[in-house]
Amino acid sequence: MVRNGLTHSGTPAFRCRGCDRRFVEAPRKGPVPDATKDLIRRLLAERMGVRAIARVTGVSRSWVQGFVNALYRDDTPHHPGPLQESPAGS
Repeated sequence: MVRNGLTHSGTPAFRCRGCDRRFVEAPRKGPVPDATKDLIRRLLAERMGVRAIARVTGVSRSWVQGFVNALYRDDTPHHPGPLQESPAGS
């Protein structure tokens, strides 16, 4: 682990020499709790927007958008099936 400059807020950043991952020593926020994730799922069911959900829950908008994308990617698989030839091409 080596020191790797500062973040945009002035916090010292570090880099792992093994995996090249960049991180801060003591992050201010931790992982989002399961209760908040359940609340976000309920708010999505009520058709609230991503910005509104971020304001209500206090989670960053980019995190909410990534969570929503993962939900839809995992819960709604898309299998288009084999391609069908169009009759106009014949």
